[in-house]
Amino acid sequence: MKTHALDKISRVNLVLGAAMTAVAGLLWGAGGMLAAGAGALLACVNFWAIARLGRRAVNRVEAGATSGQAVALAVGLIVKMTVLFALVWIAVRVIKLQALPFALGISVFVFSILLVGLGGKPSEREAEA
Repeated sequence: MKTHALDKISRVNLVLGAAMTAVAGLLWGAGGMLAAGAGALLACVNFWAIARLGRRAVNRVEAGATSGQAVALAVGLIVKMTVLFALVWIAVRVIKLQALPFALGISVFVFSILLVGLGGKPSEREAEA
C-alpha cells in the first residue's frame, strides 16, 4: 500500500474519530463521549503504530533485509497487539468506560480503511496494488 493511502487513512481516522465522539456524546452523554473519544484515540494510535512498523519493514526489505529482521517485525506486531489488548481491557474493565461507545470509537480504524478503499477510483486502486 502506498504512503499516500496510509496518510489518507490517517486523516480519515481523525475525522471519523471526531464525528463518532460527537455522535456518542449526543446518544450517551458525557460518559459516552469520553468512551468513544478514548476508543477513537486508541484506534488512531494503533493505526499509526501499524503504519510505522510496516514502513520500517518495507524500507528494510528494500535495503536488503535479512530474515531476522522479519522476525523483529513479527515481534513488534505481537508487542503492539498485546499492549492494545491490555489498554482495551483497562479502559473497559478498570476505568469502566461504556463498552458500546468505546467500541464505536475504536471501530473508526475499520471504517476509515473501508471508506478510503471504496472512495478511490478503480485506476488508483489498481496502481497501488
